[in-house]
Amino acid sequence: MIEIIKRAEEKLKDHPNRLKHVIGVAETAVKLALIHGVDPDKARIAGYWHDTSKYDDIHTQTKDLDTETIERYKTHPVIYHALAAAKSLEREFGIHDEEILSAIRCHVWGNKVMSTLDKIIFVADSCEPNRGFEDSMMVFQLATEDLDQAMIYCMKQSIEHVIDKGKTPSIDQLEAYEYHMEEKRGKTQHTH
Repeated sequence: MIEIIKRAEEKLKDHPNRLKHVIGVAETAVKLALIHGVDPDKARIAGYWHDTSKYDDIHTQTKDLDTETIERYKTHPVIYHALAAAKSLEREFGIHDEEILSAIRCHVWGNKVMSTLDKIIFVADSCEPNRGFEDSMMVFQLATEDLDQAMIYCMKQSIEHVIDKGKTPSIDQLEAYEYHMEEKRGKTQHTH
């Protein structure tokens, strides 16, 4: 794990704010992992590595992706850095743990099917203290009590952010949010 952390720090050394962010994500993810019964080492690795491809050029981000994936996300290339980071972690360190790789791949806008680690990295990416979002502390507190609710909140905020920038959210992003909202409604109805 030390080598992964060192390599992440090396890759982001010219981007001090992004480096602070990944450290914040890793630390926040470890705290949430301990609360929610997830391996904190997996959370630390995913947290440190999730944005390591953020500043790679588009060719580097897409070189290990298949043509179908590149085509599917060409209107939303923001996802490429997440997919590329997972591929590079596999290639550079031989990490084939699907929990870690999935958490990195779906940190941008989530997914319909998410493990607890997926949810932790997704939420930690939004609420780590260096982000400077007004609601960071509230989201973290919510995540300690109800990780699913925190995840849905973060998904909604992310969609609204994209729309506020005058862009269209990815269909995957919208479907993930709708899926988890429906799942939440179903759980709520079953408890009454």
